[in-house]
Amino acid sequence: MTPATDPLPTGAMLSWARHVVGPVGEPTLLSRSNSLLWRLPGARGDYVLKHLTDPSSDLEAETALLAALPPHAPFRRPLAVRRLADGSALTLAAYVEGPCLADVLATAPTATAQDWAGQWHAMMRLVAARPASGFGKADARGHAEHRTWSGFLSAYLERQRRKAPRLAALRYAPLAETLTRLRAPLDRAAPVPTLLSADVNHRNFLVTADGLHCVNVPVLWAGDPAACYGEALVHWDGSHGARRLVELSGAPAWRLHWYAAFHAYVILAFVERFSPEPLAEARPWGGRSPLLSLLDRHLTALRASLVLSEETACR
Repeated sequence: MTPATDPLPTGAMLSWARHVVGPVGEPTLLSRSNSLLWRLPGARGDYVLKHLTDPSSDLEAETALLAALPPHAPFRRPLAVRRLADGSALTLAAYVEGPCLADVLATAPTATAQDWAGQWHAMMRLVAARPASGFGKADARGHAEHRTWSGFLSAYLERQRRKAPRLAALRYAPLAETLTRLRAPLDRAAPVPTLLSADVNHRNFLVTADGLHCVNVPVLWAGDPAACYGEALVHWDGSHGARRLVELSGAPAWRLHWYAAFHAYVILAFVERFSPEPLAEARPWGGRSPLLSLLDRHLTALRASLVLSEETACR
């Protein structure tokens, strides 16, 4: 049997990179999860060439966001972008030195993890400062098509149900029933949309000499700003920064627990479609707890917080 080899960029991809930055050396594969990333050595530093094949990512929305952020913002901006005939795209960016957050958060001291949480929060505030209209997946103008936030969440959850039938048989019903109960309070919590990053997994963040650095904002939503904090609780689970994120979110517990459970389901749907890993064993990148356990834990905590809120309201 011939040993598997790492995929290489095509000659056309390398020619385009050379056109942008000049001579580059031999590529080294950095990641092959969904899209392909290579490190290219150059005369003036190293670069990252990305072949973006994930249709859920929105390159135009990300490019527009990054162009509008302040120059000092800790986000990696592409040097060039090219849309290919097959609908995929290429991006070329400067290489950022440092480990990804998934590889270092679990062992980070308390003060360090809390500091990273504060830096993460500052990045989310920069995204939230951009204008948004409508609810749901936002385009390059920050516009989304749904009239209500709960309407988008329901439609999105239904799409995940169709995409991942094995997961749906395990957990769709309790999640959908909870969303039905929460539609009105979720819409009251987000009467106007806020722009937010809807994929904050730890491979999208690097720890650099200057602190936390975001290298990918693949999906933007317009909706409840608490959503990205709830998702972050899945990825920051068990770390010393999780409690700090809860404090910084400013959101009540029930909303954070809801979004954590919702996003655990979304990640598991991705696992079913793209990973050979059994659903019961799947964990967030860098995480210790199985995603199914996290989903159940947050749903249980959500129900408890709702009961407590109702009892308090009746007093």
